[in-house]
Order: sequence, then C-alpha cells, then structure tokens
Amino acid sequence: MKPHIPELVTTAAELNFQAERAANLEIGATPDYIFERYRRCRFWRLFPKDYLFKALWRHGAFSGGKRVLDFGCGEGKVASELAKLGCHVTGIDVSSELVTLARRRAKLDGLSDRVKLIVGDISGAALPASSFDFVICNAVLHHVNIPKVFPRLMRVLKSGGVAAVVEPIAFSPTLQAIRDRVPIEKDASPDERQLNEEDIAYIRSWLMESQTAYFNLFARVDRLFPNANKIDKGHLATKSALIALRSLDRALVTVLPSLRKFYGQIVIIGTRTKNGG
Repeated sequence: MKPHIPELVTTAAELNFQAERAANLEIGATPDYIFERYRRCRFWRLFPKDYLFKALWRHGAFSGGKRVLDFGCGEGKVASELAKLGCHVTGIDVSSELVTLARRRAKLDGLSDRVKLIVGDISGAALPASSFDFVICNAVLHHVNIPKVFPRLMRVLKSGGVAAVVEPIAFSPTLQAIRDRVPIEKDASPDERQLNEEDIAYIRSWLMESQTAYFNLFARVDRLFPNANKIDKGHLATKSALIALRSLDRALVTVLPSLRKFYGQIVIIGTRTKNGG
C-alpha cells in the first residue's frame, strides 16, 4: 500500500535553501582518514553510514567496477567515497549549486573519471532501465514524494540489484513533538519530513530479503558534539562519549525491539524484486 502523503515537489523555497547551503560550504579534497574509515568500517554497528558501507562491502559493491546511482548526491561526499573504493558512480541532484560542488570534490579527489554528475530530477533524467547494480538514497527520500520517485529508482536498478536507504524516521508522534521543542537548532529544508511507518513499509515492498537497522535513539544529543564527524582524527573525548552513547543505543534496540519506534534513523538494505513492488 502506498503511504498517504501530500504531493511533494521541488519547490522554489527548497532550491533556494540548497543554493544558500551550497554557498556556505567549503569543498576541499577528502581526507585520507575518511576513505580509510569506510574501507575498514570499524564502527558499522554504531553509525548508520558505516553500517551502509559495511552492507555494500558484503554485497560486493566494491569489486569489479560496479555501477552505482547516488540519488540526491548533494555536494558529493558519498559519491567520492564510493568511487574511491572502486565504484563507477552516477550522482544526480536537483540543485545545480550542490552538483557544482560535487564536481569540484571529485576533481580534487582525483576521481572525475569514476564520478558522473547530473543536475535534474530522476523523472527527467535519461537513465536507461536496469542500468545500475546499486542505488543509494542517503538522507534524500524525506525530501520527495516517495510513491512517485521510488518506482523510478527501481526501474533503473537491475533485477536483483541492491538498494540502500538511510533516512530519518519519526514513528512516535509524541516523541516527535518533544524533539521539536528541544531548544537545539535544526538544519532542515522547507520540504523535508521524517519518514513514518507507512513510508518504510512502502519502500520495503519493492525489496526482497530486506534488512533494517535502527539508529539514533539519542539523536538530538549528537548535536552537542561539534566534532562528531571527526571520530577517526583525534578528539578523544568526543570519540569516547559518542562510542559510549551509540553502544548504549545499539544495545537497547537489540534487547528491547519495541523501542525502535523511538529511534531517529533507519537503514534499509535489500534487493529489487523481479517484478518491482
């Protein structure tokens, strides 16, 4: 069953938000420790992106020059990381400003030959059917109309190809109301929303043998750690605190699965059904 959600399109407000965000981003070459982090995936049990890369390793994404679609590639972080590990990546995003930054990043990383970047919407992109081994949606589906977009993504994914989804979720309206009142600034665009259980059920209906993992029971607390993305490069106090917090996070969802409705992020990995949906 398709989730009943309002029609969501890329609005002028959304494009303006992304253009403003792009103007405030500084793009340099990706540090080697970042590539090494996702090569080793030591923290795959604790962090959703590490879990994503570990799953991609297990599905053979980084052997044999697999073709990957990075939907909603933004400024190209994931595209460069995938390419560095051996993939041929096509990134697509509606923001021309962010795609410009992604091209700059790929060039600085020496990966322009492995990263192709497209400005546009998936509905208008000239992508052949069944042309990708993997489709990655990293924190982008919550910006779009999923019943309109996801079938198009599955069309370009090969039968038996792997889809990987990382998205924010809000299964508990009460908890969401509390989170909204916590006095920590949000970095949210005009069109985004957190996914609900109907959204997740719809995504999983397109996939066989799908696996899900839940993260970030304490998601709002992470914002108190300004160096959370640098746990591999010093910042020992931040690293210790984050690992302890995330270890508790994972232990709780393992021991008490009913708590998953209070978690803030989900990772879904699955293969496309032969008939699609």
